[in-house]
Amino acid sequence: MSAVYLTEGLSAAEQTSLVPVVVYPEETEPWPSVKPLLPESEPDNATDGLPTPFTTFDQNSLLNADVPALVPMGNEAADPEQLVLPLIQDEVVLGLLVVAREQQQWSDSEQSQIQQVAETLALACVMDQRSQWLANASYRQRLLQADQKQTLSDLMHQFRSPLTALRTLGKLLTKRFSGDEQNRPLAESIVQQSERLEELLQQFDGAVDIGEAALEPQDGQGQLPALMPAPELAEQNALSAELLQPCWVADILSPLINAELGVMDEKQLHLSVHIPEDLPPVRADASALREVLGNLIDNAFKYTPAGGEVRIKVRRSISDASQVIAVSDNGPGIPPEDLAHVFERHYRGVQAETEIPGTGLGLAIASTLIQEMQGRIEVFSPAIDNKESQNGSTFLVTLPEC
Repeated sequence: MSAVYLTEGLSAAEQTSLVPVVVYPEETEPWPSVKPLLPESEPDNATDGLPTPFTTFDQNSLLNADVPALVPMGNEAADPEQLVLPLIQDEVVLGLLVVAREQQQWSDSEQSQIQQVAETLALACVMDQRSQWLANASYRQRLLQADQKQTLSDLMHQFRSPLTALRTLGKLLTKRFSGDEQNRPLAESIVQQSERLEELLQQFDGAVDIGEAALEPQDGQGQLPALMPAPELAEQNALSAELLQPCWVADILSPLINAELGVMDEKQLHLSVHIPEDLPPVRADASALREVLGNLIDNAFKYTPAGGEVRIKVRRSISDASQVIAVSDNGPGIPPEDLAHVFERHYRGVQAETEIPGTGLGLAIASTLIQEMQGRIEVFSPAIDNKESQNGSTFLVTLPEC
């Protein structure tokens, strides 16, 4: 016969209960009416009064690394030949494996096999405990993320109300200003930026829904679905080729420039824009390109000191049928040691020591979007079109023409 017992817990100061888990054959009797214990010290006649297949051990010896793997039990002359093996993993006693048979001793080969069984049971017990811990941790994580999703949904709902009011006020101002009114571009910029915020909110909604769907159990029993392989995630996040359509750079740049009029007036900045007429369209995603150029232009105005200059220039490259968009400033520039890292996520370099706010994500997002549109983005510091000084930065975005 064979039997497996697991410990309810093991403490150096308390007795540890052994819980019977399985016995073979199933009709083996008797199962004890009370849980046997592992005392701290082995009393005299420890085996007296304990039903087979239980025995008692010194708890400290079980925790000792030198404990023999096979422990004989009982009176060999009168009892079946019994072997009791502690289930030990990482010096922690997890239970006992007891095997017995009559009128035949266990050979060395059989004892070795039984020892391997005990080691396997101990490892399986540890894996089961870890699996339960991970399942509980995953369940708690789902609860936390569900709470976070609810909070974000509430915040986004509250955000839409003032956003809608802002867009409405912008439209009313636009109607009140005549076509040649100096402040009309500011009102139009309010409308355009509010519409851009609405687009970003929709993308945020989609990202939250994707994250929630990935955490939903598939079998209804609280089990997490298998993680999606990285290549599939990359394909899902990448810009689809169907989204790349003809885009006119001038149409993308115009509202972005108007959005900076308030900053220009506040900091007394000079803006130089050169966009050739009748440029052919580039092959891009309009929303993504707006995000990229908006980030570059915003950075240029943010890092240019009061009274400085921002330059935006578009030119064609006939050799490879592409267009190059250059955004330059005459700010402090980027140190050489930071140039190789500016497109890394959360990297700000020396700018992290300034009072200029930032997260180090804008350029990383821009780089990813440009790559997905089969273009490239580069940075130069000092600015390549400012020969009068050795400061400033220039960002070049190259995209293929249609």
